[in-house]
Amino acid sequence: MKTNRWVTFATLFLFLALPFVCFAAPTEGSKQLLDFIIPVTWGNWLAAIFPLILLLILLVKYRWGAAEAGALAWIFVALISVFVFRTPMETLALSTVKGVWSAIFSILIVVWPAILIYAVTNEAGAFEPFRKGIERITPNRLLQIMAFSWGFAGFLQGVTGFGVPVAIAAPLLVGIGVRPLAAVIIVLIGHAWNNTFGTLAVAWLALKEVTQIGPADAAITAFYAGIFIWLFNIVAGLTICWLYGRMKGIREGLPAVIIISLLQGGGTLVLGQWNDNLNGFIAGVLGFLVVFALGRTHWYNKPSSIPPEESPVLMPETDVKIQSVSGKKEMGFHLAFSPYYILLALTLGVGLIQPLKSFLGQWKWSLYFPATTTGFGFTSAEALAYGAFRPLSHGATFLFLSAVIGYIIFNAKGYVKPGGLGRILHSTIEKCIPATIAMVSLVCLSVLMRETGSVNVLAYGVGNATGDYYAFMSPFVGVLGAFMTGSNTAANILFSTFQQTAAEVIGGNPATLLAAQTAGAAAGNTIAPGNVLLGTTTVGILGSEGDVLRVTMVVALGLAAVIGLAVLLI
Repeated sequence: MKTNRWVTFATLFLFLALPFVCFAAPTEGSKQLLDFIIPVTWGNWLAAIFPLILLLILLVKYRWGAAEAGALAWIFVALISVFVFRTPMETLALSTVKGVWSAIFSILIVVWPAILIYAVTNEAGAFEPFRKGIERITPNRLLQIMAFSWGFAGFLQGVTGFGVPVAIAAPLLVGIGVRPLAAVIIVLIGHAWNNTFGTLAVAWLALKEVTQIGPADAAITAFYAGIFIWLFNIVAGLTICWLYGRMKGIREGLPAVIIISLLQGGGTLVLGQWNDNLNGFIAGVLGFLVVFALGRTHWYNKPSSIPPEESPVLMPETDVKIQSVSGKKEMGFHLAFSPYYILLALTLGVGLIQPLKSFLGQWKWSLYFPATTTGFGFTSAEALAYGAFRPLSHGATFLFLSAVIGYIIFNAKGYVKPGGLGRILHSTIEKCIPATIAMVSLVCLSVLMRETGSVNVLAYGVGNATGDYYAFMSPFVGVLGAFMTGSNTAANILFSTFQQTAAEVIGGNPATLLAAQTAGAAAGNTIAPGNVLLGTTTVGILGSEGDVLRVTMVVALGLAAVIGLAVLLI
C-alpha cells in the first residue's frame, strides 16, 4: 500500500515542530498558561520530545521494527530522565518494573491468546469456509471489509477493548483476502471511534472522575464529545473506502458510510445523554447488525464494481494462503466461526451481567509501588494496587478459553491434522517472542516519561506556546496521551485536569476542551504502538510498524486538526 510520503512527513513535522518553534522563542509578554513544578523551558521541552521524534523517525522513515526502535528510544529516555529531569536511580528502577508489569498485564496478556486463537483457526482451515460464508451474506468485497474492520471491530470495542478488536479483526480480514499490512491499518482506523464510550465507557468515566464535573457539565461535554466522535466515525468509514478503491471506493461505499455512521456516530451522540455504560455497546451493536441488512440492498447485493486486481488492499488470489484439510467434509460457516461465538458469549455473559462481573472481579493480581520524587519535586502517587489484573473477568481469559474450546471442537470434528497442536504452539511462540520484546521496551519508555514528568512538560509547553490559541491544540494533547500510554483511559486520567484548567485560564469552554481531549485520545489509538504491534504481530508482519504509522498518523493528526478548528471556533 502506498501513501503520499510528503503528506505524511509534512503532517508529522507540523505536529512535532510547530509547537517547538513557537515555544523556543517566547515573546516577553507571552502568557503563562499554567504553573508547573518542572521548569517548562525550551531545553526541557526539546529533551522531553526528542525520544518521541527519534522513535517516529526510526519507525516511519527508516522502517525499523518496534523492538529495535523502542529499545533505543528507551535508552535515551532513561539518560534524559537522569541527567535532565533529575530522576534518582530508584525511580528509574521502579518505573522500569512498572513498565514491565503494565506491558505484560495490560497488553501482552491480550496479544498472546489472540495469536493463539488465530493459530488454532488457521490450523483447522477455518478461514476458507469463513470467507465463503461472508460472501453469502454479501458478495460485495468492500462491504465485507467494512463489516469486519468497522462494524465488527467497533462492536468488539464496545464490549472488550484492550486491543482485542485489532487482534481479532485484522487476522479475519487477512482470512478473506486482505493484504496483512492493509488489514492492520484498516482495523486500527475502523475500531478507534468507539474508544471513549466503548469497554462500557471506562475512558469516559475516568474523565468524569478526575475532573469531578457535575451531571449538567457532563451532559454538555458528552454532547460535544459525541459530535467529535461522529466526525471521527465518518472519517473512518470514508478512509476505509478510499483505501479500498480511492474515489471509486468512496462512491461505492458512501451509502453504507451514511447509514452505518448514523447508527454508530449518531447513536453515540444520542446515547451520551442517556446511559454512559451502554452507549458504546449499543452503538456498536447497531452499526454491526445493519451490515447484514445492507447486504440485501441493491447497492451491495452484487460484487463490487472495483475488480479485485484494481484494489490496493486485496491480495491476488494466488497469494491467499488458506489452510485446508483434505478428505474431510467442508466446514460450515458457523463451525468455522465457533471460537469467536464462544468469545462473544463469554464477553457479553460476564461483561453485561454486573453481579457476575463483580463477583469474578474480586480476584486480582497487582503490585505495590511507593511514591517517588524527582530532583524537581515531581511526585508520582503511591500505588497500592498498581496494574490490577483480574484474571476471571479479563478479556484475555475469554480469548484463551475461546482458543482452547475452539481447538477441542475442531479436533473432535477431525479438522486438525496430526501434529497440529505442536504447530499451533510453535507458531504462537514464534510470534510472541519479538512482540514481547517490543512491547516491554515501548511501555517502559511510556511509564518512565510519565513518572518523571516529561509528558507533562510536553503538554504544558504546547499550552504555554499557543496561549489563547491553545483550543486548537487541545485534541493534539489527547493524541499525545494515547500515543504515550496506548489507552484513552490513561490519556484522560493524565491530561483531563490539565485541559480543564487550561480552559479556565484562556477563558474557553471546559466542555469543548474535555470533549476534544477524549476524542483526540480516541484518534491517538490508531497510532498507539501497542495497538499497532497487536495488529502486525497477529497477522505475521512484525517489523512493519513504520509502514502502518505512515497511514494512520495522517488520519490521527489530520482528524485532530479538524477537531481543533472546531474547538477554536466554538
